[in-house]
Amino acid sequence: MIRVGKKTTASAAKRSVLAKNQIARKANKKKVGRKINRSDYNKGYNVGFDQAYNDGFNAGYSQVVEQYSQVEQGNQINSMEPNTLLTPIALVIPASMELPSLKMMIYHPFEQMKKLGQYNFQVRTEDSVSREDIASADIVVFVRNVEPDAYRYLEVAHEMGKRTVYCIDDNFLEIPQGALAQYYQEPVRKEAFINFLRNAQIIHVNSDYFADYIRLHFNSRVANFPATVDFEWLDQAVEPARQDGQIVIGYAGTYKENDFKPIIPAIKRLLNQYGSRIRVEFFGFIPSSLQGYPGVTHLSYEGDYRSFIHKLYQVTWDIGLAPLADTLFNYCKTNNKFREYGACMIPGIYSEAPAYKGSVNHRETGYIVPHNEEGWYNGIKQMIENPDLRQKIKGQAEDYARRHFSIDSCVMNWRNMILN
Repeated sequence: MIRVGKKTTASAAKRSVLAKNQIARKANKKKVGRKINRSDYNKGYNVGFDQAYNDGFNAGYSQVVEQYSQVEQGNQINSMEPNTLLTPIALVIPASMELPSLKMMIYHPFEQMKKLGQYNFQVRTEDSVSREDIASADIVVFVRNVEPDAYRYLEVAHEMGKRTVYCIDDNFLEIPQGALAQYYQEPVRKEAFINFLRNAQIIHVNSDYFADYIRLHFNSRVANFPATVDFEWLDQAVEPARQDGQIVIGYAGTYKENDFKPIIPAIKRLLNQYGSRIRVEFFGFIPSSLQGYPGVTHLSYEGDYRSFIHKLYQVTWDIGLAPLADTLFNYCKTNNKFREYGACMIPGIYSEAPAYKGSVNHRETGYIVPHNEEGWYNGIKQMIENPDLRQKIKGQAEDYARRHFSIDSCVMNWRNMILN
């Protein structure tokens, strides 16, 4: 296997740290006492950050900050060698570097821990990881892997006495028929997926239903907590003000043809009823029967997740749609749409489904509807006609998202449920 990156010797790292510490101290002096015009939530974040800094980060802190800054500015996943002055080290092996799950479940919380000098990590793809990478790690974290070769790395990790975690946010055993199903239902991949579920020391999921499913069928050691949103990144964006006077109903996400079947006739009825008063906008997937339909617009999907969530924040939709058909695959889904809509201040309408049970309270943090044509028609109509309800849901959903889906909350869950 080919190793990615170049190792830095301990002596070179120490010399680099000594030189950069002076710069970090000067920067910190300028930072202390600076007035930050942010919400109370973000003010508290910055006060805590400065306090932790002044109480004494280790000698490698300035190097970590510089690496963190370089990665964030480059808008890429960290593939650098870990800072050897920070221990312990997590080795992350994702099924793909393009996974949104990698950002939401792993990268954001681990970058925060690395930034605070608490924990270090490195990322290796399935085809670039080596035995040396595994040997240098304290814990090995797999993300949505189903390839037999990737499962072999879990066995190697156990042979070396390493702790293992398998992060998964979809039940590939119940995936609906289609091109993706052919890939995941291939016998060797299906077997590898089951072996991951059975033999990883901890399974990390974001869904109550999926957690219970895994405990019942495969593994009792399940850590269930939500993924995260980078609110500091969102807060840098300026929310645009729309002047068109329309009520915009939107959906953001990937392929959902089957989930949209009962919604399409409801949308067509509403477009005929309200005319130019409303517009329906799809960001990413658009149902085939609504392509080119009057009153329907389409935005192309952003492959990079940070760009996607930034753009979603700026669309200023009045109503967001989150349909889930009544299938076992969807029962195991996360509340991803609520997390995104809430963070981006979009009042959402959600299918009555296990994914949203416990987080979406009807007419408080969202609007719950039966997953049928009449349910969706009536729900969307209620939200169109009730701007006060939309405003109430918008504020309460954002408040819930900031309290439950922040990076700090995710870090706490990682440390308490997995890394302790």
